[in-house]
Amino acid sequence: MKKIIVLLSITAVFLLQACEKKGPGDNYDFSNSLPPYVALSSTAAVSVKQGTAANISFLVKTAIQQQVTITYKVTGAINIPSATVVLNREAFTVAASIPTAGSIVAPATTATATLTLVSAVKADGTVLTIGSKNDPQNQKVVINVNL
Repeated sequence: MKKIIVLLSITAVFLLQACEKKGPGDNYDFSNSLPPYVALSSTAAVSVKQGTAANISFLVKTAIQQQVTITYKVTGAINIPSATVVLNREAFTVAASIPTAGSIVAPATTATATLTLVSAVKADGTVLTIGSKNDPQNQKVVINVNL
C-alpha cells in the first residue's frame, strides 16, 4: 500500500509540473502587428462618363469601435480641396461620390483627376495610419472622365 501511495505522489508531482510549463501557444509576439489603418479599396484607375458620379471606396481591415472621419482631396479636372466621409463604427467600407459634371471643356474628350487619401481620425481624436504600410503617397486613384 505504501508503494502505491508513493507512486501516486510521484505521478501527481510530474503531472502538476507539466501543467505549469508554458506551451508553444503561450508566447505570441504582438509587437510587430499592424496598427489600425484606412486605405483605398482599389488604386486602379476609374473611368466614368461626364455627369455621372465616380464612386471611390475606402476600407479598414478590422472593425473599429468608433466612427472614423476620412478626409480626401481631388485635384486635376475636378478640384475638391478637402472633403470628408464618415465610416460608421464596426463598418468595413464607406464610399465617396465624386461629381463629374462640367469637368470636361470642349474640344477635349477626356479629363483626368486624382483622388488622394489625406487623413483618417477616430471620434476620440486618434489618428489612423494611411495605408497598410503607412504609405499615404500610394493611396491615390486616377479618375478618368469621358465625354
